[in-house]
Amino acid sequence: MRYLRRFLWFITTRLFWVIIISGALIVSFYLAMNTANIYILLQDGLDARAGVVLVQKEPYELTKFFGTEFLQNDQLLRVGMSEGSPYAHYDIRSYEHTMSLEWVWSWPWDQVGRATVVEDVPRIDGKVKAARRDEVIAARGEEAVDPPRWQRARYNVTLARVNGQWKISGMQMVEALNGP
Repeated sequence: MRYLRRFLWFITTRLFWVIIISGALIVSFYLAMNTANIYILLQDGLDARAGVVLVQKEPYELTKFFGTEFLQNDQLLRVGMSEGSPYAHYDIRSYEHTMSLEWVWSWPWDQVGRATVVEDVPRIDGKVKAARRDEVIAARGEEAVDPPRWQRARYNVTLARVNGQWKISGMQMVEALNGP
């Protein structure tokens, strides 16, 4: 009886540690998977948003990355798609968009994720439209021939899992940044 009890204790303790280690590995896997999915979503989504503002692309593609409530309330998109856009009088040929992920967290069982990102467009290749050249130079000077710089900023981003897919549901600017 003593040997049976020792044997059962041995099996129980080993099984306990196997379950704990397996659970930790599963949680780690899902954390890594969520982090990778969120990173890719933020990179592609913010790049598409910048493209809509800079190049006046059609915004239909943004629904893959952003929730509809966010798209309806985003001030940058509202200004960027209007005639009052700082880039409306420019022919933008290309741009370089960068996004660095500073922090991200989402529990595997949770439907909400949070991230902190720094977004910038360090290079915008374009010139003022020929029809507006004289008007823009008269209003803002000779340096206005080149498009205005994009405001580099740090954002707190909220993401929501909708039908198994992550979508950006909110972005709040934490601070405007200067320099690279």
